[in-house]
Amino acid sequence: MLGQSSRIMSLYRCGRTAIAIVVALIVGSCEPQEGREWDMSLPWSVQEFHTQNAIRFAQTVFEETGGALKINVHPGAVLGLKGPESMRALEEGLVQMAEMPAFQQVGEEPLLGLESLPFLVEDQEELKALYVFLRPKINRIFEEHGLKIIYIVPWPNQNIYTKIPVHSLADLKGIKIRTYDKNTSELMDRLGLVPVQMPSQDVVPALASGVVDAVMTSTTTGAAQKYWEFLDYIYRTNHLWISNIMAVNLASWNRLEPEVREKIEAIAARLEPQFWAVSRNDDAQKLAVLEAGGITTVVPDPALIKQMRQAARPMWQAFANHVGPEAEEVLRAFLAWKQARGGGP
Repeated sequence: MLGQSSRIMSLYRCGRTAIAIVVALIVGSCEPQEGREWDMSLPWSVQEFHTQNAIRFAQTVFEETGGALKINVHPGAVLGLKGPESMRALEEGLVQMAEMPAFQQVGEEPLLGLESLPFLVEDQEELKALYVFLRPKINRIFEEHGLKIIYIVPWPNQNIYTKIPVHSLADLKGIKIRTYDKNTSELMDRLGLVPVQMPSQDVVPALASGVVDAVMTSTTTGAAQKYWEFLDYIYRTNHLWISNIMAVNLASWNRLEPEVREKIEAIAARLEPQFWAVSRNDDAQKLAVLEAGGITTVVPDPALIKQMRQAARPMWQAFANHVGPEAEEVLRAFLAWKQARGGGP
C-alpha cells in the first residue's frame, strides 16, 4: 500500500472524491488560497465523531490563522491509508497530517499499547491521569519518528456484544469473538472465547457469514454498523480504552511560521478537552441508538467482572516485561496514583 505513492500523492484534491469535496467545502473552497495547504488522512467515515472533530479543528485553524494554513480533511481512508499504516506514511511525508489509533502502531512502538491493557483504566478521568505519565514518553517517541502529536482523543469505553445472555464465563466458552489486537485476543483466550482478530470494516460480513458470533467494540461503531441486525445484547464491560492520535509530519510543521505554529498549538490545547467531552457524550447517544434498534443493555454481574479482572491482571506485568523500563515506570506511577485515589491497584 505504501509503495503506491503516486496514488497517495495525488491526494484526491478538488473533486477527486465526493467525500473530499464535501469536507473541502466545510473547511474552505478549493480555489487557491494564500498560505500553505495540507492534507489530513483519517480511516473513519465522515459521520464518525472523530472525523467531525478533525473537520472542526481544520476549520478553526483556517479561520484563526487568517488562511495561513488550509487543511483538507480526507476521511474514510480515501487516500489509501488505513489505520495501521498511518504512522509510517506520515513519517515518510505521504501526507502532512493523519489520525491513527495508538494500539495499531504497536508494531512500530510497543509502548503505544499500554493504555489498552485490559481493566487498567476505569474511566476518562483515570485515562487523563494515565496520560500525565504516558504522554511525555509518546511525545518523544513521535518526535524520534519525525512527527509531532497535535491532540489525542479516546474512543468511548469498550463493550462486548453477544447473541446470547451471559451470566458466567461458562456461557462465553467457545464463542468466536472479534478482537482487534494482541491484548484483546489474549484476554478473550484467557476467558475461554475464541478470538478472531480483524479490522472494523470486516466485522459485519463476518457476523453475516457466521465467522464470529460476538464482537468487542465501542457503542459508536456498534451503532454505525447496526449490530442489532445480528446481535441481541451489549455488555458494558468497560474492559479497555483506545485513543486516537492526531499527528503532523515534523518537517511540514517546521516549515510553518512560528506564529502560525503557536496558534495551532493553542487551538489544539483548547479543543482537545472539548473533543474528549464529545467522545463521552457520543457513547450515551449511540447506546440509545442501539437500544432503539432492539439491543438489550446489560451491566455485567460483579462476579463475572471480577473473574475477567483476575484473568487480565497478569497481562500488565507481562506487557511491562516485554516493552521494558519505560512501560514499567508508567505503570508503577499510574497504579500508585490510582491507589492513592482509593481506586486500588
